[in-house]
Amino acid sequence: MRALFLEISLASLTGGVATLEVRDPSYSNVVLGRKEQIAEIFQRVVGAAIKVEIDRSNDPEPTASQGPIDDAITEDPIVQQAKDLFGGTIVRVENDTAAAEPQ
Repeated sequence: MRALFLEISLASLTGGVATLEVRDPSYSNVVLGRKEQIAEIFQRVVGAAIKVEIDRSNDPEPTASQGPIDDAITEDPIVQQAKDLFGGTIVRVENDTAAAEPQ
């Protein structure tokens, strides 16, 4: 968790809301996945409940895949859960060739 805090900075703390900026956009999803833990740490330090928001304005725009993405993939419950958790968008689907090979 310490290494994670090296990648974020506090942009603002107003009205019980801490807005964090991520120095390296490749860490945005990691920070987003740890948002509740970060909020707990802020609560211990500040002594009050703090809502944590992640400023993702510096994140690069995702690039779309070469073709349409199959509805079976986008409607999969696990895919939906991941999209909700990370606030993501499906941009590309690749076959896992390693999983398809016999061992």
